[in-house]
Amino acid sequence: MRELVDSAGIRWSAEVISHGRTSGYLNPKVHRPVVQFTCLDEPRPRKYASLPIGRGSLEELGEEELGDLLNKSQVH
Repeated sequence: MRELVDSAGIRWSAEVISHGRTSGYLNPKVHRPVVQFTCLDEPRPRKYASLPIGRGSLEELGEEELGDLLNKSQVH
C-alpha cells in the first residue's frame, strides 16, 4: 500500500486489490492488476484503475506515475 497527495492537497491510499492472475493465458493488455484508491481525508467514493502494462506492483511506480494513475482512475 502507498499513500499520495493529489493536486488539491487531498490524501489517498493506493493498494492492489486484484492481481490479475485468474488465468495464465490471458493477455496482460486485457487483464491487469487493479488498484483501489481510498480517500483518507474525507468520505469520497473509492476509485479504481489498472496498473500500467509492464508494471507488477505499486512500488514500481514513481510519484508522478502514481498521481497520473489516480487522475485516470474512475468510480465504479
